[in-house]
Amino acid sequence: MKKIILLIIVAAALGTWSASMARAQDQKLCRLTVVQDESSMEKIIEQYLIANHKMIVTEKTKGDDLWLELPMKGETTPAFTIFVDTQPLNKNDAAQVVERGIIIQAQTRIKVPADRRAAVMRIINDFNRNKAFAAAYVDSDGEILLSWILNVLDPAGLDAEYVYDVVAREDMLWRQLYPLVKPAME
Repeated sequence: MKKIILLIIVAAALGTWSASMARAQDQKLCRLTVVQDESSMEKIIEQYLIANHKMIVTEKTKGDDLWLELPMKGETTPAFTIFVDTQPLNKNDAAQVVERGIIIQAQTRIKVPADRRAAVMRIINDFNRNKAFAAAYVDSDGEILLSWILNVLDPAGLDAEYVYDVVAREDMLWRQLYPLVKPAME
């Protein structure tokens, strides 16, 4: 009996593993590694999101900095934009970047009137407490934002799929948060 149970567990594990491998082979895998410049990682992320997830991605620049804008339809929310940008987080003694952060930020374009901010902040604070890793807040201009940072360490790197995962997660979180804050702003 123990052998049958063990065989069932092994078969289930192998089935899950082979399904994961099949998905991995269907997608073009991409590993992000620490870079010294302010645009090459964004270009790799852009190519990955377009090739693997058919996303619309627009490059924006200011000087040598490049960031990505991903227009989101919103469906159950007003349309919004997700920005993807990187910045150095840590350098070694030789001033080489050894850790780069990828900030993925949903800018909702929803401005909270000053007289409604306290009520909206209570809702957002409750939302953040109840959702693992949610980082929704109202910025100094009154706009509701959702932010997430991924760390890319040298030499380990990070799979680019994690960027898409955060984009999808912020989209889902905004669809959950918007119906909660909308009545408080009316």
